[in-house]
Formats: sequence, C-alpha cells, structure tokens
Amino acid sequence: MANQIWNGGGMCNINFIPQPIFEVKTIIDVTNLGFQAAMEGPVKGLIKKVKHKIGNPIGIYVVYTSGNDFAVSSGSTSPIGAGGVIIEDFRIKDDIPEFTLFGSIALSNRALNAPFTFAHEAGHVLLTELDKQPFNNIFRFNAIDPTGPFINPVTRNSDTAHSNLVGNLMAPILPNIIPTIDPLQLKKARMSRIFQNAIIKR
Repeated sequence: MANQIWNGGGMCNINFIPQPIFEVKTIIDVTNLGFQAAMEGPVKGLIKKVKHKIGNPIGIYVVYTSGNDFAVSSGSTSPIGAGGVIIEDFRIKDDIPEFTLFGSIALSNRALNAPFTFAHEAGHVLLTELDKQPFNNIFRFNAIDPTGPFINPVTRNSDTAHSNLVGNLMAPILPNIIPTIDPLQLKKARMSRIFQNAIIKR
C-alpha cells in the first residue's frame, strides 16, 4: 500500500522493500508511553541494537509494539504510530553538519489494521530535515510537510509536521480511502538523505 501511494503512476519512484523480520524478547508496551517517550527511549534503543547487529544498513527500521495505542498526551487523540529519525556520528566539518541518518517507525497493534499508517509514518521520516540554524548551538531535525502546516480548526494550533490538505496522506487523521499525495511532498521526499543513500546503484 505504501508503494502504491508513494510511487503512484511512477511519479516518485520511491519503493519500500521489505527486509527480514527480527523477533526479539524485548516487549515495548506503548499503552502507558507517549509516542515521543517511546521513540526516544525503548524504540530507539531496540533499533540501534538490531541495526548494529546486522551491519548498520541505511533504511527505515520498524518496531511492532504491544498495546493498541500510544498514551494520550494532553489535548490530543490516541496515536497508533510514530515516525522519526535516528541521528548518529553528528559532527561539524568545515562549518558544515555531517551525520548518518536512519529512519525509525513504531506501530501499535491497532496500526496493523489501518492500511495507510506505515505510509504516513514513512512520510514523517522522509520529510524530516535539518534546521540549518542551530538553537543554543544544538542542531535540530524537524518533520516539515511542504503542504502544511496543518491548522487545527478548533484550537487554531499550527502543526508543521502535517499537511493542511483534506484527504492527503500526511493529514493528521487519515481518510478511509486511498489518500492523495502532493507533488511537493514527492519532490521533498526524494531529497531525503535516507532515500538518496538507499538508492541501489546499478
């Protein structure tokens, strides 16, 4: 389904190629974990452990967690998935940031019955960018959707990680039918370091 969306009509040529599944004894129950706490804590730790074990191949690592939903943060709905990046070997060389980037996704039990969740979370991975202006000498990585920000119609809060287009893959709440994807999103996703580094050289 993610390939159908991200490579619809051959416009983007982003294809997700499944890799072997590793079964581990570690159980991550997200019922009492917010998605940020889960991603920065046990999910990140498990991904780093597995990828180092298999030689650190570039790609998007997916963790299947226990629990139907992530814990609800104040004023939000229950997330069923989360997507982000893992940054390693960050350094400044000739005033230019250099780093290694891996994608990270966590899916709850309920996400397995929501066909577009992986495609959406992969979008967060591919749309993450480096903020070239450090804050307190710290460089930040942010998921910025080029068709956003999403403006909550009730609270008027702005969310730069999500699209403001109705029915779009990167809208905060996914539609029940195959979501659309915008050329601006496709263009930015193709510029992702993870995508560029994962291209198979022929």
